[in-house]
Amino acid sequence: MKSILVGVKNVLLWSYARGTWQYDALCLLIVLAVFLVPSRYFGDRDRAKETNVIKLRASNEAGETYVEAGDLDEFLTGKNRPELSRTPKEAMRLYLSDKLERNVAIDKLEPFTASDGKVVYKVWFK
Repeated sequence: MKSILVGVKNVLLWSYARGTWQYDALCLLIVLAVFLVPSRYFGDRDRAKETNVIKLRASNEAGETYVEAGDLDEFLTGKNRPELSRTPKEAMRLYLSDKLERNVAIDKLEPFTASDGKVVYKVWFK
C-alpha cells in the first residue's frame, strides 16, 4: 500500500528524472489526453461558428439566417463599399446575394447582441 501512495505522490509532484520510462509515460499520457479528449471540453471560443448562410447556398426559397456584423463589415471592405454600412438592409442584400449566388430581397432585418457581445443580424429574406 505504501508503494502505491509513493507512486501516486511521484506522479503528482512529477519527481521522475528526464529520460526515465516513467517520465516518458507521463509525457505520452499528456499528449494522448490533448489529442483524444473532444475539443468541446477545451472551450473552443476562438473557432468561428458555422452560420446558416453556408447551409442555404443550394436553397431557392425564402429563408432566415444570422450574420455577424463583423462578417458584414469585412465583406463591405473587401468589395470597397464601406459606405453601405450606413444602410444595413442594402448591405445585407448585397452580402446574401453574393453568398447565395442569387438575387435576394430582404424582408426584415433585426440586429441584436449575442451572448458573447458581438452584434448579430437576424435576417429574413426571399
